[in-house]
Amino acid sequence: MSAPRLTGGRCQCPQCGEYFTSDRTFDRHRVGQFAKPGERLGTRRCLAVAEMIAAGWAMNARGFWTNVPPRPAHVDVAAPRSTSAIQPHCPTPALSETRVSAGAP
Repeated sequence: MSAPRLTGGRCQCPQCGEYFTSDRTFDRHRVGQFAKPGERLGTRRCLAVAEMIAAGWAMNARGFWTNVPPRPAHVDVAAPRSTSAIQPHCPTPALSETRVSAGAP
């Protein structure tokens, strides 16, 4: 498999080699504390693949890790209508108001 293209904000971690959908996602996969002045090493490290999966991260079809849930496929559901003064609420007729024609074909 060829390496994914790094366009836009996509990036590759120089430490673990994983690819990320954005700089922000890359930054979130780095955890721990930076070295303090006078210290040689901090506790900064990359999240392991198992840790990312456990946190709900997923790799997209192009091979980039993301911690943003994928957008659902288009769902054709109408949003609830407003009941403001501009658009008054229309009550549903009561059952007794519904007429049924006895001899209709």
